[in-house]
Amino acid sequence: MEKFLKTIVIFTCLMGIFGELVIRTFHLVPDIPERYIDDYNIQRYKPNQSGYYTKASQKWNVNEYGWLGTHENRKERTVSIIGDSFIENIMNPLECNQGSILKEHFPAYSFFEAGRSGVTFIEAIEISAMLNEEINPKYQLLYLNTSDFLESVSEIERYSDRLQISLESEKLLPSKIKSAGLKKILYNMKLLYYLYLKCPLLIAKQNRGEDFKSNPKPKTDNDLIYNDLFKYCVTNYNLDKLIFVFHPDTVKVLVDLAHKYNIKTLILDSDGDKMWALGDHDGHWSCYGHNQVGKQVASGIQEIMP
Repeated sequence: MEKFLKTIVIFTCLMGIFGELVIRTFHLVPDIPERYIDDYNIQRYKPNQSGYYTKASQKWNVNEYGWLGTHENRKERTVSIIGDSFIENIMNPLECNQGSILKEHFPAYSFFEAGRSGVTFIEAIEISAMLNEEINPKYQLLYLNTSDFLESVSEIERYSDRLQISLESEKLLPSKIKSAGLKKILYNMKLLYYLYLKCPLLIAKQNRGEDFKSNPKPKTDNDLIYNDLFKYCVTNYNLDKLIFVFHPDTVKVLVDLAHKYNIKTLILDSDGDKMWALGDHDGHWSCYGHNQVGKQVASGIQEIMP
């Protein structure tokens, strides 16, 4: 019996090592960069990390500023690009990033990307204020969709892992990095992470809101909240450099509010082109999608960026 148990243990260890090697060699699970919260209460990535997204042949790299993507910075000729996972774009090669594509249209400018999964609208505004101090860009492009606004306001639903605002108190609510120690173990033991991703019963719904004395508001209430959100931003931030790039299908009330408060806007149009998405189960833009977006943005800002 003892010999049998030893054999089982040895076999299990060998299979575990083999599984770990196969998963790492063929990049069967994504490498996830480690985050920290900076002095501005913004979640960034720890600089100088690198790794592979699932089945990718090209590494992603975190730059010295704590962001993925392009990070050129020439004073008075720099454009920042701010957004969530669409701008982070960890699932595509660097040449498919908005900064890389727009650089081809505007070679005289530098493009600095600050994108991260989970960035809300209010956090994007905070990042733009931070970048004004750090790199002083001439223009700032904020890529936004409806959920970015919904997830900004704690009175709609509270997300402790995202920077939000309480419009009732007019205070920003700092985010927390959830289960940092557990995630570090999981992300570094690839076989465990692979099994985790393959077992639906173990996966909690990602980015789920938590109860915080609030419930989702009906549509009419949300429209009023959006107005208060815009009013707060116009009052408390300098938005002169900002250009809001709205995703296709962003609700009209948000576009109308941007116009009401004299914020420069671009509205993307996919024109029913399903090829923008990576796949049926991943709505992030593919390289083709990013190129289509880049063309529309370049055309839209051509007049203000000669």
